[in-house]
Amino acid sequence: MLRRTAIKRQPWTKDAAARRRETLAQQRQARRDLTAHARQLAQQQEPPSPHGGEDAQPMDGVISATSKRRTREERVKQRREHFSKQLMTPEWLIDIPKDLNGNGSLLGEGWYVLPRPEGKRCLVVANGGNTIARIPSGSILKKFPSALPCGSHKTNKSNDGYCILDCIFQEQNETFYVLDVMCWKGYLLYNCTTEFRLYWMRDKLSEGATGMTAPANPFRFLPVPSYESDQEGIMAAYSTTYPFLKDGLLFYMKAGHYEMGLSPLALVWKDANTSRFFVYSAKPSIVLRFEGDNEFVTLEGIALFTANQDFIQEHEVCMWNLTLGMVAY
Repeated sequence: MLRRTAIKRQPWTKDAAARRRETLAQQRQARRDLTAHARQLAQQQEPPSPHGGEDAQPMDGVISATSKRRTREERVKQRREHFSKQLMTPEWLIDIPKDLNGNGSLLGEGWYVLPRPEGKRCLVVANGGNTIARIPSGSILKKFPSALPCGSHKTNKSNDGYCILDCIFQEQNETFYVLDVMCWKGYLLYNCTTEFRLYWMRDKLSEGATGMTAPANPFRFLPVPSYESDQEGIMAAYSTTYPFLKDGLLFYMKAGHYEMGLSPLALVWKDANTSRFFVYSAKPSIVLRFEGDNEFVTLEGIALFTANQDFIQEHEVCMWNLTLGMVAY
């Protein structure tokens, strides 16, 4: 009834250190050309319709209500899948990298540690005099003017300039806490190291008026503090009281590029002291998303298994999200 993909073929079952080495080697060997991709995001273009666009019609020119609803659901699903892959998703910290503080690394890169603010993760794009923040589902969270380059009519001074930021929004503080920057004023940073991206982010955000609220900048943009991932830095990120509530700690490899989707070069740690949503359970559950090709996928994008039609019909699987009890095999 249930067909499982062979465990040995799943890349996520490899040793975490091996996944990091493999991903880092791939990044160094292949420089991605993401110019067209970034421009599409900047222009707020939706992913192409699965049936060739909204205007696609059957031969007889008649579209039933069921067909319209199915097309709309597929479009929403495709938009969700498209935008959910634009942000870098960290893996859980289940082992301690040998080079966490630079020791044991051939190049001595080491890692940074950042306190993760509690709030809504979002992709912020400033272009053409407007700023739009989208949550991973693709839905628009906020649309507003900002002091970011090309984020308002006042700062829109370049046709090719646009900004793409990875942020967490806190409604109570009216603040976008910036985790990372993928593009600034048209300059792509996807292929730059974390060390350079975080330096660029702090430097550029300190230059303008993005950190202050004003009619032309109703929400603040503040960089999330980062520390060297040694004992002193980890303790600072762990125990310091910030203007925001913490929701865990993030660890970024200094030499890593910005990887869209799940990345072993970014790790997340949570416990009861760093997150109020941390709950220990002897019987944990897992949320799976039912996607194309009958795959059950985790929120991190890992395909756990594939089901046949008999299994789907028997269990009446028709939802995108499904909560299951954790089963040990």
